Amino acid sequence: MAKKTATELIALQCSECKRKNYTTSKNRKNMQGKLELSKYCPFDRKHTLHKETKIK
Repeated sequence: MAKKTATELIALQCSECKRKNYTTSKNRKNMQGKLELSKYCPFDRKHTLHKETKIK
């Protein structure tokens, strides 16, 4: 059985092209809300807002 930890892996999805470009980890105890970062999207070739999604 997998052990539950405070950190979980998440994917960051571009808000414009809807592609999952980045993966990162997040501590669930410190951040309850969804993570939103401005990251570079290589498909749009500009900085866009990336929102947290689940990894399949």
